[in-house]
Amino acid sequence: MERNYDEIIAEMLIDLHQIQRINEDQIERNTKFDKRLDLTIKRMVKVEKRLEDVDKRMEQFDKKLEQSIKELKEFSRVQNGINKFFLKEIRKNGYKK
Repeated sequence: MERNYDEIIAEMLIDLHQIQRINEDQIERNTKFDKRLDLTIKRMVKVEKRLEDVDKRMEQFDKKLEQSIKELKEFSRVQNGINKFFLKEIRKNGYKK
């Protein structure tokens, strides 16, 4: 069986060229993917920062809300005491028109 080495070498060179072209295409796709991944990571970092800022604002809001609730409870307690005092005085002195 006689082999034509020129044809075999030519086919091997063609195959190598195709493999090299496929490899270059894959490298290009990977490079584009890496760029997209980097952009996605940057966006995620920005979103995470915004979420942290929102959490901080919500914590401040919660503190203010808790303080307002405490103040309203204290006002309500004082108002209740005043109302009881006046009701007691009205009952003690009798209601006169």
